[in-house]
Amino acid sequence: MLIQNEAMQKYQLNQYIHFILILLATVNMLGCKSDNNLIFKSDQFYIYPNRVEQGEFLAIAKNKKEINSSYPYLQNNKWKLKRSLFHYPAYQSNHDILNAIYNLSLEEIDRKILNDSIFSKENISSTTLGYSGMLSLAMLHPKACQNSLMQRVKNDRIIQDSGTGGSWPISSDRLIWATAAWDIYKVTGDTDWLRRTYFIIKNSIDDDINLIWNYHSHLFKGEASFLNRQEQSYPKWMSPTDIYETYSLSNQVVHYKALLILIEMGNLLSKDTQKYNHISEALKKSIKSKFKIEGKKYLSQFHYSNYNLVSQHSDALGESLANIWNISENTVENIPIHQFGVACFHPQIPNIANYHNNSIWPFIQATWNWAAAENQNTKAVLWGLASSIRSTALFLTNKRSFSIENGDFQHTENDSYSNLLSASANISNFLHVLMGINLTTEELEFKPVIPREFKGKQVLSNLKYNKAILHIEILGFGNKISSFTFDGTPYKRAVVPKNIEGHHKIVIKMNNEIPVDEKINVVEHLYSPETPSLSYTNNQLQWNKIKNATHYKVYQNGELLLETKDNHMVEVNFSQPVEFCVQAVDSLNQHSFLSEPVLLYESKYEKFLEAEVFQSKPKAAYVVLKKTDKEPYYFQVKAPRKGSYKLSFLYTNGNGDIKTGDKCASRSLWQNSGYIGSIVFPQRGKGKWNDYGYSNSFYVDLKKGYNFFKISFEEFNNNMNGERNDVRIDKIRLLRIE
Repeated sequence: MLIQNEAMQKYQLNQYIHFILILLATVNMLGCKSDNNLIFKSDQFYIYPNRVEQGEFLAIAKNKKEINSSYPYLQNNKWKLKRSLFHYPAYQSNHDILNAIYNLSLEEIDRKILNDSIFSKENISSTTLGYSGMLSLAMLHPKACQNSLMQRVKNDRIIQDSGTGGSWPISSDRLIWATAAWDIYKVTGDTDWLRRTYFIIKNSIDDDINLIWNYHSHLFKGEASFLNRQEQSYPKWMSPTDIYETYSLSNQVVHYKALLILIEMGNLLSKDTQKYNHISEALKKSIKSKFKIEGKKYLSQFHYSNYNLVSQHSDALGESLANIWNISENTVENIPIHQFGVACFHPQIPNIANYHNNSIWPFIQATWNWAAAENQNTKAVLWGLASSIRSTALFLTNKRSFSIENGDFQHTENDSYSNLLSASANISNFLHVLMGINLTTEELEFKPVIPREFKGKQVLSNLKYNKAILHIEILGFGNKISSFTFDGTPYKRAVVPKNIEGHHKIVIKMNNEIPVDEKINVVEHLYSPETPSLSYTNNQLQWNKIKNATHYKVYQNGELLLETKDNHMVEVNFSQPVEFCVQAVDSLNQHSFLSEPVLLYESKYEKFLEAEVFQSKPKAAYVVLKKTDKEPYYFQVKAPRKGSYKLSFLYTNGNGDIKTGDKCASRSLWQNSGYIGSIVFPQRGKGKWNDYGYSNSFYVDLKKGYNFFKISFEEFNNNMNGERNDVRIDKIRLLRIE
């Protein structure tokens, strides 16, 4: 009864707050009729110059320093600016809701800076700082961003955050750090910083080239950037080793940008960058050609390790970045979006908790908004800004994430208030979209995109750029500049050279034109079918029936073999090793993930070698490889005939949990003195030294007779822990392919 009374009191309080806010809104409307001009309307919410309405919930910006909200479950129903923000760029427009959200976000960022010099410890990670710096922090507070970035450097290399299977090289998106470091240089012109970060980025890229660059496919291996929770964006059957052997869109895009940054830095420092030019060009071609989804106009989230099969899921972050960095010819109008914003990917994965899955992350939304501005799509910009405004105004904070389904922040895993990445992303909406700021090595360029609904005056003052302080006014609306003046003098190009000093005033007038035929791709909240489980018995492939599946696709060695309504395939015969997998398809043509592959072969094709037999004095039924070993481990393979073989290692690594940590082991593999690649041994569970699994595989050509191999520890095999990098190898496995 007590609980019921408390719930009733809370409900009555919320209703009272809602009534007061409606009353305030009415008074404001009478005083200023322009506040009743509708900016954005959808089936779910409305936005006006001073407020957001979503059903019974209302958020009102009383002025640029105060917002009141009737949204339930908040820590407080009022935000009021308490901190001095004079040392940051100041924003002012005709719309109180924009002005207040800018100040709210800026205040949340400022609260996380200690002694005006570094971000608080919980906000220092390579990905958070990299994305936040790129979005706005490098411009807002380069000193704090600079100091914080250096906390993520060890041995002159960027530290990969803890992650799947013990982090790097499975999780390998640490190079997003480079985008923030590069923006700091472009904002400050600090050449000492340029020299310092050049070598850090170069060392990190060189290690990645040695460990995760595939010279055949021209792609980087590893988990998706940010989407770093195993079951949240990959099929359940995938182990950390399987994820390592995939190629994710976002990781390719991050590496491509880091390569370009290294090349530009190298050019400024008169370094030889030819090697990186070749790799970046090959990578860009592979991104454009190898992530296409048949029948879709957006790119795939990841490329499976074998053959030319791709996931049918989109990747909003990867494709938005590809737009911003001019990698993809696709535009944001094709990326699937939902009623409350841009989801991490589409469709969603069934029976998985809400974290990346089923969620909208404001920093991905802001990245999509930026890409929409790059595409000069005012319809998309309006829609994207509306999504960002709604959540921040109603929640009175920058949440980490919220639900696709109802736009609410409850029931999302690891929910947090005042999220640095989300706050930085919100500021990006102002700097990169409405003000259109684009930093280059030689100048600051303006490319604003202002929907008609936000027409009027946009002012950004106290923007520090190198040795200049800029006051910028943008008048009107549209996606093109009609005139640009610098201190009253008109210029054809809307740019500010980096060598300008002192205070300057910029006035930009927009073309006040409404583009035609602009599009966005609003989709239903859909789930992909469950992933089938495939097995082989008695010359027959079988898989479980999947709910709502209309048919199944069966692949043989990466090629579509048949489409069937049955859940079996009879008379499966093979003379050589062959791999099958199956995929469920529903009536809306949504595809499941591919099933775990089933590799079929006769026993004569497979050979196991006990690892310890190649030691002069075996101490156990396995070989222990440690970082401190003075000698490499040698083994030899006697092949009965010349041919191609698949080589892998049965191992265990009990140094940490399968989902996190920093002790993924790796070693360099050599054949007849030639480097083949690095063997990756992910963590398999803390203390689980009896839990064995297979490493990544290598395709090797063996001559008839003896073939000699070496496993060594090279400097680039150092993991993120730096100390523990040991592994037990039980067996060496060889499978003859042909």
